[in-house]
Amino acid sequence: MMIESVLQLCTVAMIEVRRDIIPELYQDKIHSMMSNVRFDWHLLSEVTYAYSDEMRSKYPNAQSTPGFAHMFYDRDNKIEDQYWDFLFPLFLSFVPTPKHELLRVKGGLLLPTRIGYNMPHIDAEIPHTTALYYVNDSDGDTHFFAKNGEIEQTVKPEKGKLVIFDGLKMHASSCPTLATNRIVINFNYVCQD
Repeated sequence: MMIESVLQLCTVAMIEVRRDIIPELYQDKIHSMMSNVRFDWHLLSEVTYAYSDEMRSKYPNAQSTPGFAHMFYDRDNKIEDQYWDFLFPLFLSFVPTPKHELLRVKGGLLLPTRIGYNMPHIDAEIPHTTALYYVNDSDGDTHFFAKNGEIEQTVKPEKGKLVIFDGLKMHASSCPTLATNRIVINFNYVCQD
């Protein structure tokens, strides 16, 4: 029953929130890895790559925010970094079927800028599923948007929480205002029948 409902996430537009999908020790290890000074973060001048005149008019309250990224896996660019084997069990803990095609896994780090939410976007132009794993507690919410551009749901980042949704659903991160940072791991994948 659980597998059937999750399989539908690959084709049906819905948002599912799960808590503590992995043991607390593994959560702590991921947090420690990604907040360690030896972990490579790369500066993005704009975290969503979607800041166009058309998008600015549809989402006038959205901002352009710099941030940091770490690419764990990217199918198209043939990237599989040294940390991917450590994170693969996290992916297997929620993917509904062994028949999947992983597109990209990216870490994201936002710092407190106090400028609101970032530009709404999708992560890939093809039908896919997106999962956001929150590495730490933060006040930088994730917003999900209706077709008319209005916010229809907001999810607060909490360590160990996972949000799974149709990857073609417009969504946006926001920078923390109280927490020192917001760290997430973004999974994009396609389920195969």
